[in-house]
Amino acid sequence: MSETRLHASTRIDEAEWLRARLQTSMGRVASIVPDGFPAYVRILHPSCGPYDQLSTWAEVAARSGRTMHRLAQYHAIELPPAFPDRPNRSYGEVINGLVNPPNNGSLQPDLLAALCEILAAHTTTRESCFFCVWDGHGWLPDRSTGGELVFTSNDLTDIPSPPLHRSPVLPPFPIELETQRKVHFPSRSYYLFEGSLEAATQFGWKLTEDCFMPESPNLFWPEDRAWCVASEIDLYCTLVAGSEAMAEALIAEKRLETWRVYPEDSVTYDSDKVNH
Repeated sequence: MSETRLHASTRIDEAEWLRARLQTSMGRVASIVPDGFPAYVRILHPSCGPYDQLSTWAEVAARSGRTMHRLAQYHAIELPPAFPDRPNRSYGEVINGLVNPPNNGSLQPDLLAALCEILAAHTTTRESCFFCVWDGHGWLPDRSTGGELVFTSNDLTDIPSPPLHRSPVLPPFPIELETQRKVHFPSRSYYLFEGSLEAATQFGWKLTEDCFMPESPNLFWPEDRAWCVASEIDLYCTLVAGSEAMAEALIAEKRLETWRVYPEDSVTYDSDKVNH
């Protein structure tokens, strides 16, 4: 795999179409992915229990006696009605039997790969895509020190990575952030990168010298703008905007837990009006 497959981009204007089509009402679907697409899909990030056992939201809701629906929020379905306040959970409590909440802002590599398999069939420019990484990630290096953001140069698509699973570090290549221009939206700023669609699974960071942590790009889209994907850092879900055919394919994909949503839908913490 060539190191040029994923690289820092100076084509900041390629993100301007997003600015023009993102709603200003925060917390709406169309404030996270662009308005004006025929269809929208919400992909729910699985939770992780003991021994890295993944659970769908439907399974969590069934265990707690809650109602699963397209605008469900994880905190609203994870506990039975008799226990409305979510307890504080330490790492020790998680590995001793409690369930770890889903990853916020990141879809597991194997699920991201499943998503990209479908997206590839719904663009004419799969070899030319743009990726945004939020500049506020705690694992990003301090730009004042001239630090580097590390990406893997190997394919992680066959490595399932629940929240407590650590992929081994594979040979990385660095991208310097010191002089990189950023995309600025009203609510977030991002570093911009280019590469093929398959490069979506290359993002991540080193937890230790021998431990690589995969991360989803927070926004990505193909050059033909046939669809747009957002893993917003504050959400336990990934939103996808695109064609009706793309939405139907995502809903039919059994590896992903998906729901239809609409541009005006709220996906904020208090948007679950069914489970109180």
